[in-house]
Amino acid sequence: HSLSANFFAEPIDLMFVFEINAFMHPIARVMPAKRVLLYPTYDLSDDQISNFEDLGVSVLPDDAILKPPNPAFRKILEEAVAMRQARLQRPKDRLLLLPADIRPIKGQLDFLSGLVFEGARRPSAVQRLRGLTLVVAGGCDGNQTYCAEVVAMTQKINAEKLLNVVVADQLKDDELAQLFTASLGVVLHPVIDCNPRVVYEGLLTDTPFFVTESARLPAAVQHLGHVTDGDPGMVAERLADFVDLSEAGGFTGRPRDFAQKHLSEVDNYRKVLEWMDNKYISGKVSEPTIRGEEALDGLGGLGGNLASILSGAGGGLAGLGGLAGLGGLGGGVASPPPQRAAGGGNMGFNMREPVRR
Repeated sequence: HSLSANFFAEPIDLMFVFEINAFMHPIARVMPAKRVLLYPTYDLSDDQISNFEDLGVSVLPDDAILKPPNPAFRKILEEAVAMRQARLQRPKDRLLLLPADIRPIKGQLDFLSGLVFEGARRPSAVQRLRGLTLVVAGGCDGNQTYCAEVVAMTQKINAEKLLNVVVADQLKDDELAQLFTASLGVVLHPVIDCNPRVVYEGLLTDTPFFVTESARLPAAVQHLGHVTDGDPGMVAERLADFVDLSEAGGFTGRPRDFAQKHLSEVDNYRKVLEWMDNKYISGKVSEPTIRGEEALDGLGGLGGNLASILSGAGGGLAGLGGLAGLGGLGGGVASPPPQRAAGGGNMGFNMREPVRR
């Protein structure tokens, strides 16, 4: 039965709201629950969290927990690490991985624009990245215009013949695992994010990260990579410093050691359950809700503010390379396959639901 036409006769003991943008739906804001728990929230200030608590909603901040890889993908990652160690002498290729669906909130266009040599604020920094390959591994998440702009920017960078950018679309788990093990770093440049799990998948393969502050990583992991303020004009220089340190072995061994010690599913999710238990006992009881159309119509405050930053629909970016375009990770990375001009009639987009991590 639809909750728009029915209601619970008695209050729910505990309601867990997954993602703050669920409150954009009026029904979620009038569900009768004695306790309401919320995670993730993206970027909430302490005052905003306090306001939620006053309304009977207990918030678990994004950067309050670690996120172990799920067991199935963890096994694939471990197998990829063992395979590479048995086959190759060098620990990493001159390669960076950008594992995220292509959409404005993920910031791929801003990141790539900082790697264009022509008109760069610091051209020498772009020169330092010569020969580096970047793999954009993610499907188009609905915004076809933005995806076309990302493709056009990769073509502009490739035309300068300093860096090699490959748009690889959505990859199979084993292909993605190979990229994790081969990469000098996992790169994320979001406008806003919620402690993405791909960072922890990288740590398991001894791969450090290059992210913006907006990724909202816990302080406990920030020594295992590079966290920047996201200034596009400084991307090339900061990325070059990160690549130099990674190639010199500055992170070697530390990410994987941390992952093996601290990314236990049992330990981390026990902490979440303990937090939930504590909030259930000590949190403020939610006020009774008003039933009726006026309640649903009058609670639109959260939705409008969140919609502008938490939008997105399913989509996929196909026909633009794939893992095969890298020429095999074991023997170095080949040039990307030809890409059709952005805005062309046959650029290769399709509409598939993206894989979210």
